[in-house]
This record gives sequence, structure tokens and C-alpha cells, in this order.
Amino acid sequence: MFAQSQSIHKLDNGTVLIDNFENDPVGELPHRWYDRDGNKKLINYPQDFSEHYLYKIRNNNANNFLRYQGVTAKHISFPLINENKDNIYNINLYETPILSWKVRAHKLPEGANEKTSDRNDSVASIYVVFGMGRVALVKKVPKSIRYTWSTTLPEGETGSKLFGNQQIIVVNSGKEDTGEWITFERNLVKDYRRMFGDDPPKNPIAILILSDGDSTNSYVKADYDDIMLKPEK
Repeated sequence: MFAQSQSIHKLDNGTVLIDNFENDPVGELPHRWYDRDGNKKLINYPQDFSEHYLYKIRNNNANNFLRYQGVTAKHISFPLINENKDNIYNINLYETPILSWKVRAHKLPEGANEKTSDRNDSVASIYVVFGMGRVALVKKVPKSIRYTWSTTLPEGETGSKLFGNQQIIVVNSGKEDTGEWITFERNLVKDYRRMFGDDPPKNPIAILILSDGDSTNSYVKADYDDIMLKPEK
């Protein structure tokens, strides 16, 4: 995750606003988000690369938001450290442990199940990457928690993949809430302790977004907005 320093909003109440997409041009890729590995902003890639990222800024009732629509699986990343591994936003999870975000699901992937490889699709997932874990002695994979709106798994279901390096928490399930903005809030410190069994590092590496339907060959449509880290009440 090799982000260059860029502005981020810290509100008077201590909340860190990651992005609300209000400053992005409608119809374009989100200007502050990077490819999956955090190497380069999406808007700085040539069109034949970036056109595979199906996330675009939309506007309704004077509000900008991020929309995914399509089938292809491509994460987008908001790195929170730079190439020198500096904590460029001075984020401390113990001061702002509450991850808050909004999702509006429109079309869920048919029969998807995040715990099975052949049906691993989601209408809307947000990941927090805390560090790099290990699969073998040499190979490293991101150590993360994935919060997902699942088609078939019940709300509250948990699971793990990548030899335990990716922990999954289902925050909503099924079609009942489609078409409505739903706000989710999770205590990252508490979830990390529950899922990994120890304390999280105070400086997360990145936040990722993923909507996709490639495993089930489903058309998927979802909106994201108001991603922030908040102090505990």
C-alpha cells in the first residue's frame, strides 16, 4: 500500500472522514482511491486498465455517492500508510475504533456465499486491512476483517479464509433492505480481539471496497457512502 500523502478530514468531534465522495466528479472513478494493492490511484491508470474497475460516482438529491454495477471482481483501496510505512493520517484505532459506513443494495448476486470459493460474491463488502499475515514461511497475505452484506449467510455469521488471515463478519443478509440506505457501525478493536484473539495494531494499513458477482455470474448493483472512523461513545 504505497499512498502518497493526501488530505483527509478530521471533524471537531474526533471523527476521521475517510470519504463521502462529495468532491469527486459525477460519472468518474473515485479520485482518492487506488488499485487493490494501493500502488496507484485509479484515475492515474490508462483507460484500458481502469475501465475494469466498475465503481463510478453518482448523484441523487444533491448527494454524491459511489456506485458499483457489473459482474467483475475488483477491489478498490484507500491506503492509510505511505511507501515508508508512515501513518500519514495519524489514525489511532484506540481513539477512533468505530468504523461507520452506508450501503444501499440494489441487486444481490444469486445464491452467493462468502465462505465458499465457487460462490464467493457479495453485493457490498468493506475490508479493514490491519497488517500482513502469513500463509507459508515466505508468502504473505493481508490480515483483514471483511464486513459483508451476504445473499445467503445470516446476519451475525462469521468465518475465515486464507488460513485465518481474512476474517468474515456478515452485517446484513438477503433482499429485505434493498433500495434503502443502511448505516453500519462496527467496533474494530472489539471485532479484531474476538476474531484474531489479540490486540490490533493502532495503525491500520488500508480500507478496501468490493462488490462482485463473478463467481455466480451475477449482475450486482450497490452504493456506498460516508465511510469514517469515529470515537467510541
